[in-house]
Amino acid sequence: MTALLRFKQSIAKQLSKQTACSPQELVTLMRPTKSRKDGHVSISLPKLNTSLATPIAAQQLDAWSRTIADKFVPDEYIQQASQKGSSLYFKFDETNFIKHVLQQVYHDRDTYGWSHIPKPSSHTVLIDYSSPNIAKPFHAGHLRSTIIGNFTKKIHEALGYHVIGINYLGDWGKQYGLLAVGFEKYGDQAKLISDPIHHLYQVYVKINAEAKLDPEIDRKANEYFKKMEQGDAEALKQWKQFRDMSIQSYASIYKRLNVQFDVYSGESQVNSYIPKAHDQLSKLHLLKRTQDGALAIDLEKYDLGTAVIQRADGTSLYMTRDLASILMRREKYPFQKAMYVVGSEQASYFKQLFQISNLMAHAKQDLQHVGFGRIKGMSTRKGTVVFLQDILDTAKEKIVDYMSQSKEKSQLSDIDAVADQLAMSAILIQDMKSKRNKDYEFSWDRMTDARGDTGVFLQYAHARACGIERKSGIAIDPHCDFSILKEKEAVNLVQSIAQFPDIVESAFTTLEPCTIVNYLFKLSHATSAASASLRVKGMDPDISKARMLLFWSARATLKNGLHLLGIKPIEHM
Repeated sequence: MTALLRFKQSIAKQLSKQTACSPQELVTLMRPTKSRKDGHVSISLPKLNTSLATPIAAQQLDAWSRTIADKFVPDEYIQQASQKGSSLYFKFDETNFIKHVLQQVYHDRDTYGWSHIPKPSSHTVLIDYSSPNIAKPFHAGHLRSTIIGNFTKKIHEALGYHVIGINYLGDWGKQYGLLAVGFEKYGDQAKLISDPIHHLYQVYVKINAEAKLDPEIDRKANEYFKKMEQGDAEALKQWKQFRDMSIQSYASIYKRLNVQFDVYSGESQVNSYIPKAHDQLSKLHLLKRTQDGALAIDLEKYDLGTAVIQRADGTSLYMTRDLASILMRREKYPFQKAMYVVGSEQASYFKQLFQISNLMAHAKQDLQHVGFGRIKGMSTRKGTVVFLQDILDTAKEKIVDYMSQSKEKSQLSDIDAVADQLAMSAILIQDMKSKRNKDYEFSWDRMTDARGDTGVFLQYAHARACGIERKSGIAIDPHCDFSILKEKEAVNLVQSIAQFPDIVESAFTTLEPCTIVNYLFKLSHATSAASASLRVKGMDPDISKARMLLFWSARATLKNGLHLLGIKPIEHM
């Protein structure tokens, strides 16, 4: 149980007897107050009234609520209850509250925020994210999938789920046949070895432009892909070289982003499951031949249109391979939930995919599309095609320029590594600041600003808190005199720290990283306000101990929040 919940339950226990509302329902009605003068939590009377089995008449509501407040008996947790306007207010025993919050952070440490949540006994979750195409650039959409997918993985792992993170590469299909035809014509082995991602893309662009003018190229691409699906050794040898070199190239980028995958999979690995998928669909009499000879499934009764499963020439499509991949994953990694972190523009496709999969399984499976909006206004110095490498390098250059303007920062021995971490933080936080389904405008200057609500600011807040610990020389003592922490800034900071477990639960339920990001901004501002007025070093030992535990707890909470977002905290800068 969290410290905040313990105090809320003390209120709920008494109110439940007076109102006949369940304690659980009463807890959900409690909200933090805007002003500490009124109390620490409040309950809206209209909301409380609608929760009653027999609501109170409007003209009697004021008198009834005053009676509740008057009958409330203070205890070790709650000092006072009062009624004002349309709300009931409750004031905590502040010293006891501060003690419970800070001791919980000290006890839980790296698990503060989620240690109170019951762990699932056995629950495997597959998360499919990032998924770049070998024949195309790792673009902004894949960046968003990588960032949001990594957050989804981290928060599930923290809450005790067995998570398998899958990078399902676009390494198959007609576009690969087009790339192979193009490489035969324009490929350069030396350029491929030095920079596979960029060179393969250059080849793809050239052959794609040519294919628009020459139908023969399109025919050759289809022919080449058909050879691959039939297991042609020579075609598969070249495909494997392109795939392996691309994965190796991506690995260094993922390392910079602090992203790890458990499995590198791909459309190519589901070939043997495609006949199984076709067999199941045929037995269920779902496949219909279209006028042009393709195979499709009619989903009109689900308001999902028609899904094409096989081209007229017998080759597979994304839908075919995704259905086959679900069969493969069920067999290889028996899962309770599978999540696909892909742009919101693919929502209709995933509705079709999940419906067909449910029909094949004769049951509704836990398949979830975690969608997100587009990034607007992003371009590189080299043009409008955005490679992730360019994004990371440009952000790092801007951070180095900013740090070079400070005499202290420019003399850091590890300035290059610190700048890279700050750049990663800046990119991740700008992406996760807003609700994931919203489009957002990319801004280099806003992203790397140390003064605004950015990733750089959060890292600075963490480094500054670490600096307080290093410079003070005060040991962390969970049994200090908590009554010392009575200043407004100290109490506000404790209240902010206490809210973190609720924030984690909310972020897990909605899979909205912005819930944690915006909380961390508030926590960092509260920490900054407290550190500006509450000195640690050189104070009376008892005061120093209490304040040190406060700042250590704030820093530990910030670190845990950054961890869930996939960000490595910086300890000095």
